[in-house]
Amino acid sequence: MTELQSAYKFQDDKEAIKRLQEVSSDPKSNYGLKVENGLLVGTKDWFLATEDGRLPKETLTGRITKVYMSGHNDWPEFDIESKEGLSTWTREGNDSLYQVGKLIEIDFVIQKFKRPWDMLGPTTKKVLEIRIEK
Repeated sequence: MTELQSAYKFQDDKEAIKRLQEVSSDPKSNYGLKVENGLLVGTKDWFLATEDGRLPKETLTGRITKVYMSGHNDWPEFDIESKEGLSTWTREGNDSLYQVGKLIEIDFVIQKFKRPWDMLGPTTKKVLEIRIEK
């Protein structure tokens, strides 16, 4: 059996949670995530909802096929080949763990943006945890 180690946990990323909550709860901002069913992303109740199924958690499992910088060579990303096909994700957490060929699991929930984005659509996959083969 392959042993995995945690590369990133959203719950431990206090600065990211703070920024996302500020923009999501600001009624003047078009940015951030929609507050649904009274659940503001990153709160204790929101995390409980990801565990009890009110916010369905999904897990993507596959192999890392590419690790690179995108945009203006300033955005850390990686590609995964899984049974669902090829997908691209942002590298979060311990960057040195992202290596081509490694098994990876990503837990995420689907969250709605406050307003849909032409390029991104109405939803995003909010990463909860990333685990990578040791």
